[in-house]
Amino acid sequence: MVVRQLSRTVSEMWEDPGTSRAIFYSVLLAVQFGFQPILMKECVSDGVISASMAFIQELCKLVLALIVIQMERGLRRSAKGWTLQSSLRGAAIPAASYAVQNILMLHSYHHLDFIAFNLLNQTKLLSTALFVYLLMGHRQSRMQVVALLMLVFSAFLLGGEAKRSSSSPTPTGNSFWLGVVPLLTASMLSGLGGAMSQQALVTRNSFVYSLELAVYSVAIFALMILFLPAGVFGDRDRIVSEG
Repeated sequence: MVVRQLSRTVSEMWEDPGTSRAIFYSVLLAVQFGFQPILMKECVSDGVISASMAFIQELCKLVLALIVIQMERGLRRSAKGWTLQSSLRGAAIPAASYAVQNILMLHSYHHLDFIAFNLLNQTKLLSTALFVYLLMGHRQSRMQVVALLMLVFSAFLLGGEAKRSSSSPTPTGNSFWLGVVPLLTASMLSGLGGAMSQQALVTRNSFVYSLELAVYSVAIFALMILFLPAGVFGDRDRIVSEG
């Protein structure tokens, strides 16, 4: 009986065009998550300034969001009803969390291997589930809770191994303080930004919201470069001298 109901549910899911589209995009995201650390290791040297690269990423997002909006409906029609007050309330804090998160992630790329980075990076699912519950009251199912606990267990294992290797280098090259800690902090910020974005997207155009996030992130990077001292923002002097 249970098997028959499960089979019927799966069949109905596959017949739904929305579900098929969601599965397709989920596969693309899985491929992107798998290859991103490898491409970063191969294409980005250790001497690259993390903040500069994160700044360029946000500029690219801004341009892509503008292109997609223009192709879809046009900026004026898509942003109808937009106000600065609602924009600051819904996008400024997530943008700040994403800006810091990107810097931390780019820094941790160079201090973790591919497998450790990908597994630890998935802890953002846990932080997202936590903040979605705190901000929106959405609970997880029992199966989801079990999956999240397994994720936490794997993160503890990898973190412990990296902490031991920090005092006595191992072939993995994983660093606890330079790799694990920044990445876990980035994952926590990702969960906060993701939950706040999900809350904001209930009543907002997703492409316009992406554009808002990119604009605020670029502005935040500019403010960090201009006003934060080098002791707080370590990349500041290198950005000013090298770009």
